[in-house]
Amino acid sequence: MKKGEKIFFAVSIVLTVLAVTSVIERKMRKGETPSSKDYYEWSAEAEKGYVLYKKSGCNSCHRALRTGEIGVAPVFDGEGTRRTEAWLQGYFNDPEKLVSGSAHTGKFGPDFRLLSATDKALFIVFLKGLKSNPGSSNYPTPPFKLDE
Repeated sequence: MKKGEKIFFAVSIVLTVLAVTSVIERKMRKGETPSSKDYYEWSAEAEKGYVLYKKSGCNSCHRALRTGEIGVAPVFDGEGTRRTEAWLQGYFNDPEKLVSGSAHTGKFGPDFRLLSATDKALFIVFLKGLKSNPGSSNYPTPPFKLDE
């Protein structure tokens, strides 16, 4: 065989092995449904919280449900997995206490301390519904390195 034929033959073998491996792997996983990385738990209150999020212009700085700005402020997808309800309540009651330099004391964003209790509750229900699974970039990671 000529050199070009040998190269073509070798590439053909590699591609065939990769294709067969792929088919076998898919057959082994048959029946499994891939889990979504981010998901949303909806309720009537969560929907009202989402409407309030949009109406208040939160998506001008934050991103949720794959819409809104990225890089200006934290992404909300996965927030319900990262934060507890108690933490969110504390943040809405006094943002500066939990996050030094928070924009939500009237500096850049709305002053959360001035929101009604109803609006705070709706925001919290909406944020608690934004969940993430392992493998998502929105899934929480420990703030430390594990020893191996």
